[in-house]
Amino acid sequence: MKMLFKSLLRNIGRGSAKTAVPASTPAQLMAEARTRFEANDLVRAQLLFEEVLELEPEHADALHFLGLTGQRVRDLGFAMEYFERSIEARPKDAVFHNNLGSVLVQAGRTEEAAVLFRKALAIDPNLNIAHINLIFVMVLLESARPEDVYAEHVAWAKIHADPLLAKVKVHDNSRDPERRLRIAYLSADFRQHALTYFIEPALAQRDRLAFEVLCYHSGTIVDDVTRRLTGLVDGWREIVDLDDDQAAELIRADGIDILVDLSGHLRDNRLQIFARKPAPIQVTYLAYPNTTGMSAMDYRITDAICDPPGATERYYRETLIRLPRCMWCYRPHEDMPAVSPSPMQATGRVTFASMNGANKVTERMLALWARILGALPDSRIVLTTVPEQGRERIRTALAKAGVNEARISMHDRLPTREFWALYAGIDVLLDTFPMNGGTTTCEALWLGVPVVTRSGDIFQSRAGLSILGSMELGELVAGSDEDYVRIAVELARDKARLTAMRNGLRERMRASPLTDAQGYARALETAYRGIWRNWCGRLPQ
Repeated sequence: MKMLFKSLLRNIGRGSAKTAVPASTPAQLMAEARTRFEANDLVRAQLLFEEVLELEPEHADALHFLGLTGQRVRDLGFAMEYFERSIEARPKDAVFHNNLGSVLVQAGRTEEAAVLFRKALAIDPNLNIAHINLIFVMVLLESARPEDVYAEHVAWAKIHADPLLAKVKVHDNSRDPERRLRIAYLSADFRQHALTYFIEPALAQRDRLAFEVLCYHSGTIVDDVTRRLTGLVDGWREIVDLDDDQAAELIRADGIDILVDLSGHLRDNRLQIFARKPAPIQVTYLAYPNTTGMSAMDYRITDAICDPPGATERYYRETLIRLPRCMWCYRPHEDMPAVSPSPMQATGRVTFASMNGANKVTERMLALWARILGALPDSRIVLTTVPEQGRERIRTALAKAGVNEARISMHDRLPTREFWALYAGIDVLLDTFPMNGGTTTCEALWLGVPVVTRSGDIFQSRAGLSILGSMELGELVAGSDEDYVRIAVELARDKARLTAMRNGLRERMRASPLTDAQGYARALETAYRGIWRNWCGRLPQ
């Protein structure tokens, strides 16, 4: 829940912190403030950090921690202000530049964020988090060439991952190509999270005779979804408190044959466990739309639509495994609402939406959306996951193209059910480019909302094509900007087609490979068996 610090301070009063902590030195106050911060007692922590600043106005660490406090509760304006002040106080601190960049990414200001991550790396070339943030933001940037994105991933791996291979021991897993295999999945997000919509079908429909499945959970959140997933597998390991060496040793001791990464370079990843090569075969899948850059990662799972054969291999350090139909299998949440009546029929106007985060909304997309809205003067657009500090950019770009602010509705993060409820008022979802949506596309289709996507040449701009293609909805896929605008406008003007599509999308999805959990699990297991046989046929190294 977003908190506004100034109003909170008015409510609790400054005296409460002073009575709790007697007059102290800045160092003593900082120690107590950091303890409060680590305990998530953020209001008290803020008061104490501000007391430090009363004694020492340019105390760089106090300024920085106030920025972290604002970021933790998603008050991004507060966070930006104090991160900027901390950089002024200590210009050569790489972490300060990195953390300001991370806030700018949340606000959708990705180009500026990339500059800050590069500044952080210029100060400290070994700052792992800044390098991970840079390669993630490069995936979002339309200006970044695929070969440069690949090179940056490999550069990260050569510093932070590849050197660890020198310590890897020979794997003594039994080289029987047809025996029961031990497959393990590793993620911090085995919880209410986009990932679980796509990995749960593989766990639930697995062939228990041919495969023993374990999960290594590296996250701090345990919820009802976590508990449900534990019942679907043969073994569950909580590894959040283990360091990378300890976790790698546990995985090796468990005799895992194929270890699957479900995070890539996303937040809370544990790629440096994989760098230690605890399993003879290592695979990356699902969450991250690019290479890991690591020589220790053997394979990446995809499909022939996201990665056409012969077209994209040069952008991956891993060998590509293409599932035969679609790399996605979507399990709709049981609490998702029924398909609602067509909102256009009730309002007489078309409502477009983008449900992807602000960091995927590029200037190019805003220009295309403005053209669509311009062709339909009564239409409006809804955007979600846009923090207050990211809205002015969007309003300004659309206003310059003639879109009145009254036609634009923006929301920050919403609770899941409120987010789903928005679909009842949406006629057409507009996908983002070059980073397509994944979960949002599937949710929209399940809730009866057609999705218009813009496809490109590399994985992150072909996810929509893969998903819609699996449902035989190629008419909603645009290969150019002109087609994207045309398809959206034509669909919005055809009320009968739009209504029929809304009423039929859920059944169409049910009949497609996108929800064929059993077929998907068999295809995935066939891939696992194939790479295992290949390993068994190679001489030990």
